[in-house]
Amino acid sequence: MKGGLLLAAFLAATVAVLPGCSTPEESGIEIVFSAGNDPSGATEALVAEYNAAHPGVTVKFQPMPANTDTQHDSYVTILSAHGTTIDLYSLDVIWTAEFAKAGWIAPLPEGFIAPEEFLEGPLASLTYEGVLYGVPWFTDAGVLYYRKDLLEEAGIPVPETWDEFRHACLEVALPRGMDGFVWQGARYEGLICDYLEFLWGLGGSIEFDRIENNPAAVEDDLAAAIELALSFFADGISAESVLTYKEEDSRRLFTEGHALFHRNWPYAWSMAEGEESKVRGLVGIAPLPHADGETGYSTIGGWNVAVSSYTEHPEEALEFLAFITNERALKLRAIEGGYLPTRNATYEDPDVLAANPHFGSFFEVFKNTRNRPRSPHYPRVSDVIQEHVHAALAREIAPDAAAAAIVSELAEIANR
Repeated sequence: MKGGLLLAAFLAATVAVLPGCSTPEESGIEIVFSAGNDPSGATEALVAEYNAAHPGVTVKFQPMPANTDTQHDSYVTILSAHGTTIDLYSLDVIWTAEFAKAGWIAPLPEGFIAPEEFLEGPLASLTYEGVLYGVPWFTDAGVLYYRKDLLEEAGIPVPETWDEFRHACLEVALPRGMDGFVWQGARYEGLICDYLEFLWGLGGSIEFDRIENNPAAVEDDLAAAIELALSFFADGISAESVLTYKEEDSRRLFTEGHALFHRNWPYAWSMAEGEESKVRGLVGIAPLPHADGETGYSTIGGWNVAVSSYTEHPEEALEFLAFITNERALKLRAIEGGYLPTRNATYEDPDVLAANPHFGSFFEVFKNTRNRPRSPHYPRVSDVIQEHVHAALAREIAPDAAAAAIVSELAEIANR
């Protein structure tokens, strides 16, 4: 079934039931679900269907601006005042620890979901101190895009290790006057995502318990990841201008045909295959490289759904939570909006794959994902890593000095 037909079927089913639906005034129960705006209309269609089937409850969808910081600040204002105006929130994966520690979101009841049905990374993003605080809704993760036509022409396989990656750049990109690798190196959240992928692919990590128990080892890991990134500049694989790039800066270079490899999020696929792309039909998707003997990991992004601790209707909120995150709902959003599902089975659904054949490649990437450091003080954690990594990449400080500063300041944050 094509996407438009599926959405039409949902809406038709909704309209058929609507005449018997009670209004909020009649039932006395209204549930407010707040999430980022969905241009595809899939979320509103699901809410309408739910309301038609549940005459005792009316769910109101409250769309939020696309800007993540604006959403965060709006939610914090409401929740810090114990506001009851929103019952369910869609939360960025990096907010769980902050909201859970503050007591703003409610733990899920035992057995509410079957964990094995979900991708491991998104599910882990909802866990704080061993407790699950919501359900994964849609996901995102770092992806390596590459020019499959140029690699095939050169007889070079898709690289799995950083050594193979470097070889491909030197043999294929540089002789053509292309950039070997474009990524996100500006001082902002995207730099952390890219940098952590370098770190994890070298076998390193930055968990707070490691900082406490073995800070010297963490410093070594962090410095090695900085040195890897610096080597891209030294070899001419990446231009110095990468240090000013965000997602769209690097994406435009790649889709204009100026780079061999490109690290970005799944959204860039539709841009690479768009009518204006100069690399349409020439792009492949692969997991990020890693060092010999290690595993490559992608930084996880995406959004989850959690119930407010201050909802006046917890049972009804949980019932809607189960509905909006069930397999059928994720299927509709995947087909209509291209949202990457968090349930394993949805990646095997023939209708989903017919609408999004590239989802199979993304699924291979999503098998190995990790979360950014989880902390109730994540905004400060992010600032620390951004500041020192960017300074080291700009050669303002040495890699080992940057690593030592990160470990020292993160240890201080953890001890507060």
